[in-house]
Amino acid sequence: MLIDLHKPDINKAKVKLGDLDTLAPFPRKLEYSCPSRGGWTIAHTPMIIPGSHMIYIGASACLRGVVLSAAEYEGLDRFSMVLIEEKDILSGNMEELFIEGVTDILNKLDHKPTCVLPFTGCIHYFLATDIEYIYDELSARFPDIDFISSQMTPTMKINDHTPEEDMCRSMYLCIEEQPLNDKVVNFIGDSFPIDKSGDHMKLLHDNGFRTHDLASIDDYAEYKAMGESFLNIYSLTIAKWSTECLEERLGQKSLYMPYTYDYDEIDHDMSALSQIIGAPTPDFTSLRAEADEALSDALSVIGDAKIAIDFMSTPRFLSLAKLLLSRGFNVTEIYGDALTPDSKPDLEWLKQNYPDIPLIATQDFRARFYPRDEAEGGKLLAIGQKAAYFTGTNHFVNLIANNGWYGYDAIKKLASEMIDAFNNEKDTKSIIQVKAWGCSA
Repeated sequence: MLIDLHKPDINKAKVKLGDLDTLAPFPRKLEYSCPSRGGWTIAHTPMIIPGSHMIYIGASACLRGVVLSAAEYEGLDRFSMVLIEEKDILSGNMEELFIEGVTDILNKLDHKPTCVLPFTGCIHYFLATDIEYIYDELSARFPDIDFISSQMTPTMKINDHTPEEDMCRSMYLCIEEQPLNDKVVNFIGDSFPIDKSGDHMKLLHDNGFRTHDLASIDDYAEYKAMGESFLNIYSLTIAKWSTECLEERLGQKSLYMPYTYDYDEIDHDMSALSQIIGAPTPDFTSLRAEADEALSDALSVIGDAKIAIDFMSTPRFLSLAKLLLSRGFNVTEIYGDALTPDSKPDLEWLKQNYPDIPLIATQDFRARFYPRDEAEGGKLLAIGQKAAYFTGTNHFVNLIANNGWYGYDAIKKLASEMIDAFNNEKDTKSIIQVKAWGCSA
């Protein structure tokens, strides 16, 4: 048997669910980044704040990626940078460079932004730059502008809080303490607007509550008004630290309502929200029946065609796999690099009932050599951009971080999208290479 020594063994980047004994089965070493770019990054997330302006202070090698990202979504009018050169590192005047660079940029802008997010890089922390002094000086020079201390520090990726969690927390730092209104609720942490037909949003609005959702806000005054809400709802784990800080700083309560596809968990979380707001519990029997009918309609179209799911489509991707498998769909593979603790119940169910389904790494360097021709053997439906890329299919649901869908409504929407994706091909290449899908909308 001939062995190609130039190609690594891709089977080492896969593990059967039945063999999983850890939530992190793939060691973090040399990583591969496939060209599915729909997820939002720190170069896109600040754009959600109305009237905000980003200023990156760093070396040219660090800034290349973010400036290209800003150019891609036509955000250069809200993006500036201060270049750090070798002489600046040796001179010891990093604070002066930072302050004067930001000052010069702001004085030259046609319109003063509502808030500015200067991004410090790894170099500032290596040099023990006095960040507090910098922001005190900037605030004194520009008292009408809110400054949000932000970080682009990939060297701290495995710290207590990831750069993504820190960015999420920073997004809400300009919200100030004010009297709390027990009829107003915030949604925290999503880049996509929370769908108005989502179960939790509908429950709130049907019972006379107002909501603030940063991804839907176009006015800076409304952003600041998020301080009036008595409750913060979040569905992404990266927002947990944000809500904890808001609770400590502003006295707002928090409620975790994850993007789960488990009926019992949806019922539990919706019941908790009903109790908090003093509203009648929804008719879960009816909602379950509607979701089951939508899934049945999808199954009648898709049949036993292969389905691949990836972790970028929804945070609880094992929950989604469990739901589809339990309703007769043929999920054959799952793309993901690590599992979260709250996925353990879903994993145990999958290990007992479908132990041979593989969990396939997307960041392992061996992923570069996946054949990507699975769709040639017949129609294959992918849920998520990475699953579409690695399988080579043009039949896929462009689902990213659950698209702001929640609850039984999310299940019905997904079923409808699955039917559409199965019946109609997409231009996969042109879609998945767009960074931060929806940012420029």
